Amino acid sequence: MSLLLIRAARGGAIPAIATALLLAVTLSGCGRGGRTGEAPASGEGTQRVGAFEISVENRPARPAVGDNVAIIAVSDSSGRPVRGAEIHALIAMPAMGTMPRMESRGEGREARAGFYEVKYGIAMAGEWDVTVRIRPPGGPEAVARYRVSTSTKEILFDGGTAPAGGAAGAGATGSLAGHGMGGSGESEVGESGVVSLDPARRQAIGVRTAPVAMRRLQTTIRAAGRVAYDETRRSEISLKFNGWIREVYVDYAGKLVRRGEPLFSVYSPELLTAQQEYLGSLHSASSDTAAAGGSDPDLAAAARQRLLLWDIGAEQIDAIAKSGKPMEAVPIVAPAGGVVLEKNVVQGTSFAAGQALYKIAPVDPVWVVASVYQYELPLVREGMAATVEAPMPGEPARRGRVSYINPYLDIETRTGEVRLQVPNPRGDLKPGMFVEVALERDLGLRLAVPESAVLYAGDRRVVFVDLGDDRLAPRNVTLGVKAGDYYEVVGGLKDGDVVVTSGNFLIAAESKLRSAAQQR
Repeated sequence: MSLLLIRAARGGAIPAIATALLLAVTLSGCGRGGRTGEAPASGEGTQRVGAFEISVENRPARPAVGDNVAIIAVSDSSGRPVRGAEIHALIAMPAMGTMPRMESRGEGREARAGFYEVKYGIAMAGEWDVTVRIRPPGGPEAVARYRVSTSTKEILFDGGTAPAGGAAGAGATGSLAGHGMGGSGESEVGESGVVSLDPARRQAIGVRTAPVAMRRLQTTIRAAGRVAYDETRRSEISLKFNGWIREVYVDYAGKLVRRGEPLFSVYSPELLTAQQEYLGSLHSASSDTAAAGGSDPDLAAAARQRLLLWDIGAEQIDAIAKSGKPMEAVPIVAPAGGVVLEKNVVQGTSFAAGQALYKIAPVDPVWVVASVYQYELPLVREGMAATVEAPMPGEPARRGRVSYINPYLDIETRTGEVRLQVPNPRGDLKPGMFVEVALERDLGLRLAVPESAVLYAGDRRVVFVDLGDDRLAPRNVTLGVKAGDYYEVVGGLKDGDVVVTSGNFLIAAESKLRSAAQQR
């Protein structure tokens, strides 16, 4: 069986996927002899861990979800097979988000001299960490770490440990030294995960850094919204007397009307009587003035007030007084402008006092109700600016402001409703239309780190800090709000720290990121 080792051409560009593989040995066999029964020999196909030379093969070659078998070949430093050893393997995937940690364990069975079979299971597709613990009879144990993936046949060596004083990982071809990157202090990894890279190596792998500094952060919350009528401006036309509809001027729902425009006319015996009483009080007051030189206006004022309370306009009352005759068909006008939502009358319809005859809603301004996810709601404030983009080509974005935040969440979607008031002078925003809402929040000056500097390690967030003297160290950080290309720093960094923003994936692999993050 052969060893597959990915190398970059000298002076050439390193592909993004292959760069990580430059940091580990990829095995597809158990030795260089080519036969399963041979003891492994020291060389490219093996890793030196403590006093052992170890190589690993998986069956099937590409790990599959379900049952798998790892063939582990163990020999001593002189190449002789190690027999009777206890082999324990732990295959694990760390917790990610709400997904708990998963693991599988296997015990080695010696199939032949120096070769051990370990059966294990994989619960789901992805990358898995493999820890192999070797306990020879009467000798010190050693631990080798690998990484396997269900998407590739390659097995990545991730380092090894031996008892205190042992040569952990000495001579392992999976280290940078095995690729000609070590020696003379070019790349060294300390026990704390600190990586030393000289300027030449930094330039070769594209390391770039940026300072952590106070920045004015502005975040944008994007949400889906729908247009609705302004409920606070809706009108309902119902009369305070009984009667019949004479003429209908606004004869269908959906028609746009202006304030003061006649909707329909009514005939009502009660209204007719009230007009006659008003005219009679005016005539009586006029007669009293001629006879006595004065009058009591209370009766006329009371009759006028009655008509006003019945929603008869002052101009209509003045017209009745001027003509001296009551109006048999009194026009009823729109109390506000907008769109007719409901029309419940036709010519000749009888109506009772309090019956809803028309409903009118304004089209300018309108409401836009946006559904904001619960984790973004703390950033929303009443009065904050917002932009509304309608799904119409060439239509400019509208500006609005948050006027209300619903204190309750939608049970099904776990989102909160945020209401905007948006001008709509041309009526282009139609109620029921879906729009895209962008809420803009100025966070002020906050300590910020570039997004490209952050690496995800399970539920941890890690950056590499430049310590000076060509040293880079991993550090756990606590992040806050993401604003554009930056994260707010809540903990773990201070103003003036310099972090790696490019090439940090290579550095993370070299410093054994997982073990370093767990020790901190």
